[in-house]
Amino acid sequence: MEDSKKALLKEKIYKDIKKLDKKIEELKDFTQPIEPDCAIGRISRMDAINNKTVFDASLRNSRKRKKELEHAIKLIEEKNYGLCFRCGAKIPFDRLIIRPEVRVCVECGKV
Repeated sequence: MEDSKKALLKEKIYKDIKKLDKKIEELKDFTQPIEPDCAIGRISRMDAINNKTVFDASLRNSRKRKKELEHAIKLIEEKNYGLCFRCGAKIPFDRLIIRPEVRVCVECGKV
């Protein structure tokens, strides 16, 4: 892969990590435990618990993606970055710019 493309990918990865850091901090506030003695109605409490579950999942996904992006930064300098680890085909740059952490081509990703 060309150095200019690697630089573009690194820039994109660092931007994505920065956005995820901000999102993770915001989600931490929404994933605090719901107190049982909270002065809200039963239905509102059930709603709050349901919303907390959704925010918990979003927080897990954000942390996972951040970890994958941090790993991609380490891999980007390796000669096989941008190649599918299953079949060895070149992963299109357009796919990498959208999801720099991806390690498989579209065909192998379908499996």
